[in-house]
Amino acid sequence: MNSTNGGTNRNPDGRNNARPVQRRPVVPGNTTRRNPAGQRRTVPNAARPSTGHPVQRRPAAKHPVNAKQNPPKKVDQKPVKTSKGVVGLLIGAAVILLVVLLAAGVIRFYQNEIALLKTEVTIEAGTVKPELGMYFTGEVTFPDLVKCNLNFDEVNTSLPQTVNFNISIYGVNNSCRLYIVDTVPPTGEPVAQEIFASQGLPDALSCITNISDVTEVSAYWKDPPDISYGGNYFLTAALVDASGNETYISVPFKVTKDDMPPEIKGALDFQSYIGDSVTYRENIIVTDDYDPNPVLTIDNSNVNMDEEGVYEVTYTATDFSGNSTSVTVDLTISEKPEGYIEPEVVYEEARKILDEITEPGMTEEEIALQIVWWCRYNIRFILKTNSDSWTEAAYNAYLYRTGNCYSTVYAVKALLDVAGIENMVIERWPYETATHFWNYVKLNGEWYHCDATWREGYDSYFFMYTTKELQNFWQGGWNGFQYRVDDYPQSATESVQSRIDYKNHTIEEA
Repeated sequence: MNSTNGGTNRNPDGRNNARPVQRRPVVPGNTTRRNPAGQRRTVPNAARPSTGHPVQRRPAAKHPVNAKQNPPKKVDQKPVKTSKGVVGLLIGAAVILLVVLLAAGVIRFYQNEIALLKTEVTIEAGTVKPELGMYFTGEVTFPDLVKCNLNFDEVNTSLPQTVNFNISIYGVNNSCRLYIVDTVPPTGEPVAQEIFASQGLPDALSCITNISDVTEVSAYWKDPPDISYGGNYFLTAALVDASGNETYISVPFKVTKDDMPPEIKGALDFQSYIGDSVTYRENIIVTDDYDPNPVLTIDNSNVNMDEEGVYEVTYTATDFSGNSTSVTVDLTISEKPEGYIEPEVVYEEARKILDEITEPGMTEEEIALQIVWWCRYNIRFILKTNSDSWTEAAYNAYLYRTGNCYSTVYAVKALLDVAGIENMVIERWPYETATHFWNYVKLNGEWYHCDATWREGYDSYFFMYTTKELQNFWQGGWNGFQYRVDDYPQSATESVQSRIDYKNHTIEEA
């Protein structure tokens, strides 16, 4: 039988098998009751009979004084778990924020480092040597992490060009350029010129010296004037370098108008024999007032060396200004006379005599003096000789040691020829009763008169006389040395007679 007031169920053996009844803690101020349907409802406990007015009660304590008597109702722990998740989210957010801030700092740092870099640098060719430091406006924080794939020492800075390369900053490549430009014009100094109007202007570059530029330089004349009339000018030479930079330089010019033709000397009538060769250029002297080497042309197209006759030979000399002059002479061709002696035979005899009267080391003056002296005192004068040619006259003079002025003059000439001394023969002109011949010899670059022919009443000879000295020589009231002066080169004007010892046939050095 159950007891509603704390009764105890017991087993047949007398033990109490009933479990203790767990009662719901009673919340103070509330009473649990059941409605007719059996549902529980909580109603407030009445401390005193209800009067119809609300009863003001003491607030329940948050924490009961006696937990054992009034154990607290168990509360769900989910709010505690929610608090830990928020903290985790906050920590994660903080980490993300820190990473973002760190990344932003790194980016800002790299941007600041990159801002120091200049990707383009321009230098003047030939002035400075480029280097990596030119590409930075300040010091990077970690210079060891800056790399460049260009060796600046290998760059030819004298050549205008564009050099492309990379600069790596912290592993990131940056395209860079080096511009080598040439904006400085070349420099130079003028060289004063003296030219002839007929020559035309020389190359402009040849008229400028001390040219300086990093590239190759050319030059041209800018607006050249007409210089054909001669006079003094200032011509503008333009210096241009490989980059197109120009400099203008004023060059002074003295321009001479050359309108005088050359002169031809020694072009005289001459003779030769059938079968002989003719040296047309022998004894021909061409001079010009300006041109040191006028061009001489010889027209002998009418000459027939196989037939007797008188033929014209024309000599024409032209200077660099185009001025020219011509002289025509007669060449007489005849049969070789009986007993004709070839020139080679004469020269062979002349070499034998020259070897006897000269010594090694002698000057031209000394050799010529020995030749004139020997012929004067070794060829006895006779008025008439059997000489139909100059070769026969000279050979007989050597062989028989006799002859007249014609024999003597060619005996001297043959000796001078084998000695290699330039010479020619002068004939008296005009004359009334008799002709005369003497030698004209070029020594030390000057022409002098020499005469080795015996002269009655004059026991000496003439050596290295100027034309003035020769024409001023008078004996027995007459001179006899008149000739066609204009047909021969001008003689020396300064006397050398004080240096000559005629008795001992020696000459002092100048």
